Amino acid sequence: MQWLDSHHPMSRTEWTKLFKRTFKFTGGEIVNEFLMSTGYLAGAHREECPIHTHILTLSPRWVSTD
Repeated sequence: MQWLDSHHPMSRTEWTKLFKRTFKFTGGEIVNEFLMSTGYLAGAHREECPIHTHILTLSPRWVSTD
């Protein structure tokens, strides 16, 4: 997580470019799903979804700009 934190925050496009430079066999969809599952990108649930509200209580990284 330190590596991710050292590059946070980034846009989805910037993350994809970074992952493609750093790792083999990494495309945009893989980067997107990985970052959503680890809390670095929003988008796993719509705002009206009850799970979205619960996720916000966990303070995911995509809420933070530091």
